[in-house]
Amino acid sequence: MSLTKSQVESIVRNTITEYVSETTVSGKMKAYVMNEERKMVIKEMPEPVPKADNMIVKINYASICGTDFRTFMKGNAKITPPRIMGHESAGVVIHVGAYAEGKGFKKGDRVTVAPAVGCGKCWSCQTGYTNMCDSLKTFGFQYEGAFAEKMEIPKHVIDMGNVIKIPDSVSDMSAALSEPAACAFNAQTYLNIQPDDYVVIYGSGYIGCIHAELARLAGASKIIMVEIAKPRIEIAKKMIPDIIVINPKEQDTVEEVKRITNGRGANVVITALSVPSAHTEAQIIAAKRGRISLFGGIAGDGKGYLDSNLIHYKELSIHGVHATTAGMMKEIIRYVEAGKLNLEKYVTDVYDLKDISEGFLAIRDRNAMKVLVHP
Repeated sequence: MSLTKSQVESIVRNTITEYVSETTVSGKMKAYVMNEERKMVIKEMPEPVPKADNMIVKINYASICGTDFRTFMKGNAKITPPRIMGHESAGVVIHVGAYAEGKGFKKGDRVTVAPAVGCGKCWSCQTGYTNMCDSLKTFGFQYEGAFAEKMEIPKHVIDMGNVIKIPDSVSDMSAALSEPAACAFNAQTYLNIQPDDYVVIYGSGYIGCIHAELARLAGASKIIMVEIAKPRIEIAKKMIPDIIVINPKEQDTVEEVKRITNGRGANVVITALSVPSAHTEAQIIAAKRGRISLFGGIAGDGKGYLDSNLIHYKELSIHGVHATTAGMMKEIIRYVEAGKLNLEKYVTDVYDLKDISEGFLAIRDRNAMKVLVHP
């Protein structure tokens, strides 16, 4: 059930009040937690304990992602409380056990973590698609997350290669934003974008913009963004000046795509939002033999939005996507290192941990593109 504006603002007041009223206890740290009552609060949590087979990272930046925002607004039944939330992070290693040291890590290393961790044994993991693991565990869900002063990296996470060293030329901010960008990269591995392609992207948030940037790097002929929020449109135009924007509140999306593409339709359509009708419209605007990425998942029942005849007669390819892998995150970091991607430009706000709820409100009320927390 969605929260009203007054309920959300009450959460902010309570979060700040709880933070101010608590005193620091030895062996404890501040963290943003879904507590046993499934409420989002800042509270004292035990600090990670140094072990011979783990690592501990001091978090420099953690990013609020779409999943975090939906959890803030509506809750999330997939999280078992109490749990420290957050999974997009960058920090510095402050403890490295003998096991991790044997894997080439040392104190002072700057690292980010691929948050979706496979078991290493199932068919998906054995074939390299750890994000599709039958027993997937994720930071902020099954592991304690990054909205805290420190985060433990258990032995299994090290074993799976999910800890990634950050190159000297890549900032902590950019590293913290590499995981969601890698999710977009994962989606585009299915789409085979070519220089002659017309690409339509529904949604102009951070993910939509990264999709546009990756499509441009692939040489797409035209990139069209469908967005109803005018503030978001203006931000997206500043970030990626050469995009074409369609506002469905003022224009007919189907007719505009037909006009812009000279009747061909979109060779590639990406739904970078969670609006069911976009899944249906994507098939209508797609060109013959078009490729569609249903990037944005649908809350609740996702049935009833696909047209089998359109898929059949237009020879459409429709792809899903979930999370990403450490390898894809490394690829995004290489893009940043080479100057092909500037992720830091998408940061609109940075908040102290005690003010994290204000960060969620910035996303809701001010269309903030990417909000970072700096513990």
